[in-house]
Amino acid sequence: MKYSMCRIIGLGLIFVIQTHFVSMERAYGKDKTIKSAPSAQPDPFLRPESKGDHISEADILFTIDEADIESTTVKKNKSALTEELISEYIRKGKKFEARNELSKLYFSEADNNKRNEIKKRLDELNKVLVFSRTPSPDAVFYKVKAGDSLARIAKKYNISYAFIMRINNKSRTLIKIGERLKILKGEISLLVDKSDYTLTILLNGHYIKQYPVGIGKSDKTPVGEFIVDNKLVNPTWYAPEEGVYPFGHPKNVLGTRWIGFEDKNDLYGYGIHGTADPDSIGKDMSNGCIRMKNEDVEELYDFVKSKTRVVMQE
Repeated sequence: MKYSMCRIIGLGLIFVIQTHFVSMERAYGKDKTIKSAPSAQPDPFLRPESKGDHISEADILFTIDEADIESTTVKKNKSALTEELISEYIRKGKKFEARNELSKLYFSEADNNKRNEIKKRLDELNKVLVFSRTPSPDAVFYKVKAGDSLARIAKKYNISYAFIMRINNKSRTLIKIGERLKILKGEISLLVDKSDYTLTILLNGHYIKQYPVGIGKSDKTPVGEFIVDNKLVNPTWYAPEEGVYPFGHPKNVLGTRWIGFEDKNDLYGYGIHGTADPDSIGKDMSNGCIRMKNEDVEELYDFVKSKTRVVMQE
Protein backbone atom coordinates (compact mmCIF):
# COMPACT_ATOMS: atom_id res chain seq x y z
CA MET A 1 0.00 0.00 0.00
CA LYS A 2 2.76 2.44 0.96
CA TYR A 3 4.70 1.44 -2.16
CA SER A 4 1.66 2.07 -4.38
CA MET A 5 1.06 5.49 -2.83
CA CYS A 6 4.74 6.49 -3.32
CA ARG A 7 4.60 5.41 -6.93
CA ILE A 8 1.46 7.47 -7.56
CA ILE A 9 3.01 10.53 -5.91
CA GLY A 10 6.22 10.12 -7.99
CA LEU A 11 4.30 9.91 -11.23
CA GLY A 12 2.36 13.02 -10.25
CA LEU A 13 5.58 14.98 -9.62
CA ILE A 14 6.99 13.92 -13.01
CA PHE A 15 3.78 15.11 -14.71
CA VAL A 16 3.98 18.51 -12.95
CA ILE A 17 7.65 18.97 -13.92
CA GLN A 18 7.00 18.08 -17.59
CA THR A 19 4.03 20.46 -17.71
CA HIS A 20 6.21 23.23 -16.25
CA PHE A 21 8.89 22.83 -18.96
CA VAL A 22 6.32 22.71 -21.75
CA SER A 23 4.92 25.99 -20.43
CA MET A 24 8.42 27.46 -20.47
CA GLU A 25 8.89 26.41 -24.09
CA ARG A 26 5.67 28.10 -25.07
CA ALA A 27 6.49 31.26 -23.14
CA TYR A 28 10.18 31.70 -23.99
CA GLY A 29 10.76 29.62 -27.12
CA LYS A 30 12.64 26.38 -27.55
CA ASP A 31 16.03 28.05 -27.49
CA LYS A 32 15.56 28.64 -23.75
CA THR A 33 15.23 24.92 -22.97
CA ILE A 34 18.08 22.48 -22.63
CA LYS A 35 16.75 19.83 -24.98
CA SER A 36 15.55 22.23 -27.76
CA ALA A 37 17.37 22.33 -31.14
CA PRO A 38 17.21 25.35 -33.54
CA SER A 39 14.57 24.88 -36.20
CA ALA A 40 15.83 24.52 -39.77
CA GLN A 41 15.27 27.53 -42.05
CA PRO A 42 13.07 26.76 -45.06
CA ASP A 43 14.98 26.51 -48.36
CA PRO A 44 13.62 29.21 -50.70
CA PHE A 45 14.37 27.01 -53.72
CA LEU A 46 12.23 24.05 -52.43
CA ARG A 47 8.52 23.55 -52.12
CA PRO A 48 7.29 24.03 -48.51
CA GLU A 49 5.80 20.53 -48.33
CA SER A 50 9.10 18.82 -49.32
CA LYS A 51 10.33 16.56 -46.49
CA GLY A 52 12.97 13.95 -46.01
CA ASP A 53 16.50 13.58 -47.36
CA HIS A 54 15.53 12.81 -50.94
CA ILE A 55 14.80 15.79 -53.24
CA SER A 56 13.32 15.29 -56.69
CA GLU A 57 13.07 17.79 -59.57
CA ALA A 58 9.38 18.21 -58.72
CA ASP A 59 10.36 19.60 -55.29
CA ILE A 60 12.45 22.46 -56.76
CA LEU A 61 10.58 25.74 -57.16
CA PHE A 62 13.06 27.27 -59.63
CA THR A 63 16.66 26.86 -60.74
CA ILE A 64 19.54 29.34 -60.87
CA ASP A 65 18.95 29.73 -64.63
CA GLU A 66 15.35 30.66 -63.93
CA ALA A 67 16.56 33.13 -61.30
CA ASP A 68 18.75 34.73 -63.99
CA ILE A 69 15.71 34.96 -66.26
CA GLU A 70 13.78 36.68 -63.48
CA SER A 71 16.68 39.12 -63.02
CA THR A 72 16.61 39.88 -66.77
CA THR A 73 12.85 40.40 -66.58
CA VAL A 74 13.32 42.91 -63.75
CA LYS A 75 15.88 44.80 -65.88
CA LYS A 76 13.48 44.83 -68.84
CA ASN A 77 10.68 46.09 -66.64
CA LYS A 78 12.96 48.81 -65.25
CA SER A 79 13.95 49.79 -68.80
CA ALA A 80 10.27 49.94 -69.80
CA LEU A 81 9.52 52.18 -66.80
CA THR A 82 12.44 54.45 -67.75
CA GLU A 83 11.14 54.68 -71.32
CA GLU A 84 7.70 55.55 -69.99
CA LEU A 85 9.21 58.26 -67.79
CA ILE A 86 11.19 59.67 -70.74
CA SER A 87 8.06 59.75 -72.92
CA GLU A 88 6.22 61.57 -70.14
CA TYR A 89 9.01 64.15 -69.86
CA ILE A 90 8.97 64.76 -73.61
CA ARG A 91 5.15 65.10 -73.64
CA LYS A 92 5.48 67.77 -70.94
CA GLY A 93 8.30 69.55 -72.79
CA LYS A 94 10.90 68.62 -70.16
CA LYS A 95 13.75 68.04 -72.62
CA PHE A 96 16.46 68.48 -69.97
CA GLU A 97 15.05 65.71 -67.74
CA ALA A 98 14.41 63.47 -70.76
CA ARG A 99 18.03 63.94 -71.93
CA ASN A 100 19.43 63.02 -68.53
CA GLU A 101 17.31 59.85 -68.26
CA LEU A 102 18.19 58.86 -71.83
CA SER A 103 21.87 59.38 -71.01
CA LYS A 104 21.62 56.93 -68.10
CA LEU A 105 19.76 54.47 -70.32
CA TYR A 106 22.41 54.78 -73.05
CA PHE A 107 25.31 53.90 -70.75
CA SER A 108 23.43 50.97 -69.15
CA GLU A 109 22.25 49.45 -72.45
CA ALA A 110 24.31 46.53 -73.77
CA ASP A 111 22.59 46.04 -77.14
CA ASN A 112 24.38 48.09 -79.83
CA ASN A 113 21.28 48.60 -81.99
CA LYS A 114 19.33 49.96 -79.03
CA ARG A 115 22.28 52.16 -78.04
CA ASN A 116 22.35 53.65 -81.55
CA GLU A 117 18.63 54.44 -81.36
CA ILE A 118 19.10 56.10 -77.95
CA LYS A 119 22.08 58.04 -79.32
CA LYS A 120 19.95 59.50 -82.14
CA ARG A 121 17.39 60.71 -79.61
CA LEU A 122 20.14 62.20 -77.41
CA ASP A 123 21.67 64.05 -80.37
CA GLU A 124 18.27 65.55 -81.25
CA LEU A 125 17.69 66.74 -77.68
CA ASN A 126 21.20 68.19 -77.36
CA LYS A 127 20.77 70.16 -80.58
CA VAL A 128 18.26 72.19 -78.58
CA LEU A 129 19.66 71.98 -75.03
CA VAL A 130 23.34 72.58 -75.88
CA PHE A 131 23.89 73.64 -79.49
CA SER A 132 21.25 76.36 -79.70
CA ARG A 133 20.35 79.57 -77.91
CA THR A 134 17.39 77.90 -76.19
CA PRO A 135 17.54 78.31 -72.38
CA SER A 136 18.50 75.18 -70.44
CA PRO A 137 19.01 74.32 -66.73
CA ASP A 138 22.69 73.57 -67.43
CA ALA A 139 23.35 76.96 -69.02
CA VAL A 140 23.27 80.63 -68.10
CA PHE A 141 22.97 83.76 -70.27
CA TYR A 142 25.46 86.58 -70.13
CA LYS A 143 24.39 90.06 -71.25
CA VAL A 144 27.21 91.83 -73.09
CA LYS A 145 28.27 95.15 -71.54
CA ALA A 146 30.35 98.05 -72.82
CA GLY A 147 34.05 97.10 -72.94
CA ASP A 148 33.37 93.35 -73.14
CA SER A 149 35.11 91.01 -75.55
CA LEU A 150 34.65 87.29 -76.14
CA ALA A 151 38.09 86.65 -74.65
CA ARG A 152 37.22 88.62 -71.48
CA ILE A 153 33.87 86.85 -71.07
CA ALA A 154 35.51 83.47 -71.65
CA LYS A 155 38.09 84.20 -68.94
CA LYS A 156 35.30 85.12 -66.52
CA TYR A 157 33.76 81.65 -66.97
CA ASN A 158 37.09 79.80 -67.33
CA ILE A 159 36.33 78.56 -70.84
CA SER A 160 37.64 79.36 -74.32
CA TYR A 161 36.07 82.06 -76.48
CA ALA A 162 35.84 79.48 -79.28
CA PHE A 163 33.59 77.39 -76.98
CA ILE A 164 31.23 80.37 -76.60
CA MET A 165 31.22 80.82 -80.38
CA ARG A 166 30.30 77.16 -80.99
CA ILE A 167 27.45 77.13 -78.47
CA ASN A 168 26.04 80.39 -79.83
CA ASN A 169 26.63 79.49 -83.50
CA LYS A 170 28.76 82.55 -84.08
CA SER A 171 31.03 82.64 -87.11
CA ARG A 172 32.78 85.86 -86.00
CA THR A 173 34.12 87.20 -82.72
CA LEU A 174 32.09 90.40 -83.08
CA ILE A 175 29.66 90.98 -80.17
CA LYS A 176 27.19 93.79 -79.46
CA ILE A 177 26.22 95.58 -76.26
CA GLY A 178 23.04 93.99 -74.90
CA GLU A 179 23.60 90.71 -76.77
CA ARG A 180 22.82 87.63 -74.70
CA LEU A 181 25.38 84.82 -74.90
CA LYS A 182 24.62 81.26 -73.77
CA ILE A 183 27.26 79.81 -71.43
CA LEU A 184 27.25 76.15 -70.41
CA LYS A 185 27.83 75.59 -66.71
CA GLY A 186 29.16 72.50 -64.94
CA GLU A 187 31.98 70.05 -65.59
CA ILE A 188 32.94 68.96 -69.08
CA SER A 189 34.65 65.55 -69.12
CA LEU A 190 35.51 62.96 -71.78
CA LEU A 191 34.88 59.23 -71.94
CA VAL A 192 36.87 57.08 -74.38
CA ASP A 193 35.45 53.58 -74.91
CA LYS A 194 38.00 51.32 -76.58
CA SER A 195 35.44 48.57 -77.14
CA ASP A 196 33.40 50.57 -79.65
CA TYR A 197 35.98 53.19 -80.73
CA THR A 198 34.10 56.22 -79.41
CA LEU A 199 34.86 59.42 -77.51
CA THR A 200 31.91 61.00 -75.69
CA ILE A 201 31.71 64.54 -74.34
CA LEU A 202 29.90 64.62 -70.98
CA LEU A 203 28.41 67.62 -69.19
CA ASN A 204 27.94 66.89 -65.48
CA GLY A 205 28.11 63.20 -66.38
CA HIS A 206 25.46 63.37 -69.11
CA TYR A 207 25.91 62.59 -72.81
CA ILE A 208 26.44 65.69 -74.96
CA LYS A 209 28.12 64.52 -78.17
CA GLN A 210 30.04 61.51 -79.46
CA TYR A 211 32.78 60.99 -82.05
CA PRO A 212 34.37 57.93 -83.68
CA VAL A 213 38.06 57.44 -82.82
CA GLY A 214 41.05 55.23 -83.57
CA ILE A 215 43.17 53.65 -80.82
CA GLY A 216 46.57 52.05 -80.29
CA LYS A 217 47.75 48.92 -82.02
CA SER A 218 48.70 45.90 -79.91
CA ASP A 219 46.62 47.26 -76.99
CA LYS A 220 48.96 50.24 -76.54
CA THR A 221 46.17 52.62 -75.48
CA PRO A 222 46.10 52.61 -71.65
CA VAL A 223 42.98 52.63 -69.49
CA GLY A 224 42.31 54.80 -66.46
CA GLU A 225 41.77 58.48 -65.68
CA PHE A 226 43.93 61.16 -67.27
CA ILE A 227 44.02 64.96 -67.03
CA VAL A 228 44.43 67.38 -69.96
CA ASP A 229 47.73 69.21 -69.60
CA ASN A 230 48.27 71.12 -72.86
CA LYS A 231 46.61 72.02 -76.16
CA LEU A 232 48.26 72.86 -79.48
CA VAL A 233 47.03 74.10 -82.86
CA ASN A 234 48.86 72.66 -85.90
CA PRO A 235 51.27 70.69 -83.68
CA THR A 236 54.80 69.58 -84.48
CA TRP A 237 55.36 65.81 -84.35
CA TYR A 238 58.34 64.72 -82.27
CA ALA A 239 58.55 61.17 -83.53
CA PRO A 240 60.25 58.71 -81.14
CA GLU A 241 63.63 57.67 -82.54
CA GLU A 242 62.75 59.15 -85.95
CA GLY A 243 62.95 62.92 -85.93
CA VAL A 244 60.98 66.15 -85.72
CA TYR A 245 58.28 66.82 -88.30
CA PRO A 246 56.53 70.22 -88.42
CA PHE A 247 52.84 70.61 -89.18
CA GLY A 248 52.16 69.89 -92.84
CA HIS A 249 55.06 67.44 -93.23
CA PRO A 250 53.97 64.13 -94.82
CA LYS A 251 55.33 62.22 -91.80
CA ASN A 252 53.50 64.37 -89.23
CA VAL A 253 50.71 62.08 -87.91
CA LEU A 254 49.09 64.56 -85.49
CA GLY A 255 46.69 66.35 -87.81
CA THR A 256 45.47 69.85 -86.95
CA ARG A 257 45.10 69.60 -83.14
CA TRP A 258 46.87 68.07 -80.14
CA ILE A 259 45.29 67.64 -76.68
CA GLY A 260 48.01 66.28 -74.39
CA PHE A 261 47.61 64.48 -71.05
CA GLU A 262 49.58 64.93 -67.85
CA ASP A 263 52.24 62.23 -67.41
CA LYS A 264 51.57 59.71 -64.67
CA ASN A 265 53.73 56.83 -63.43
CA ASP A 266 55.32 55.31 -66.54
CA LEU A 267 52.62 56.64 -68.88
CA TYR A 268 53.83 59.71 -70.74
CA GLY A 269 53.32 61.30 -74.15
CA TYR A 270 49.66 60.27 -74.47
CA GLY A 271 46.90 62.48 -75.83
CA ILE A 272 44.19 63.05 -78.41
CA HIS A 273 45.02 64.33 -81.89
CA GLY A 274 43.80 64.60 -85.47
CA THR A 275 45.09 62.44 -88.27
CA ALA A 276 46.19 62.66 -91.88
CA ASP A 277 44.77 59.13 -92.34
CA PRO A 278 40.99 59.21 -91.72
CA ASP A 279 40.78 55.52 -92.69
CA SER A 280 42.54 54.71 -89.40
CA ILE A 281 39.45 55.83 -87.42
CA GLY A 282 37.66 52.85 -85.91
CA LYS A 283 40.84 50.77 -86.01
CA ASP A 284 43.86 49.87 -83.84
CA MET A 285 46.62 51.70 -85.70
CA SER A 286 48.15 54.41 -83.49
CA ASN A 287 51.10 54.19 -81.11
CA GLY A 288 48.70 54.51 -78.17
CA CYS A 289 47.11 57.94 -78.59
CA ILE A 290 43.48 58.60 -79.49
CA ARG A 291 43.02 59.56 -83.14
CA MET A 292 40.14 61.65 -84.46
CA LYS A 293 39.13 63.11 -87.78
CA ASN A 294 40.54 66.63 -88.06
CA GLU A 295 37.10 68.30 -88.18
CA ASP A 296 36.06 66.36 -85.05
CA VAL A 297 39.18 67.08 -83.01
CA GLU A 298 38.90 70.78 -83.92
CA GLU A 299 35.42 70.88 -82.41
CA LEU A 300 36.50 68.88 -79.35
CA TYR A 301 39.48 71.21 -78.91
CA ASP A 302 37.10 74.10 -78.19
CA PHE A 303 35.24 72.13 -75.50
CA VAL A 304 38.18 71.01 -73.38
CA LYS A 305 40.51 73.07 -71.24
CA SER A 306 43.45 72.42 -68.95
CA LYS A 307 42.55 69.97 -66.15
CA THR A 308 39.64 68.41 -68.09
CA ARG A 309 39.19 64.79 -66.96
CA VAL A 310 39.51 62.01 -69.55
CA VAL A 311 38.47 58.47 -68.65
CA MET A 312 39.64 55.69 -70.97
CA GLN A 313 38.00 52.28 -70.54
CA GLU A 314 38.02 48.86 -72.19
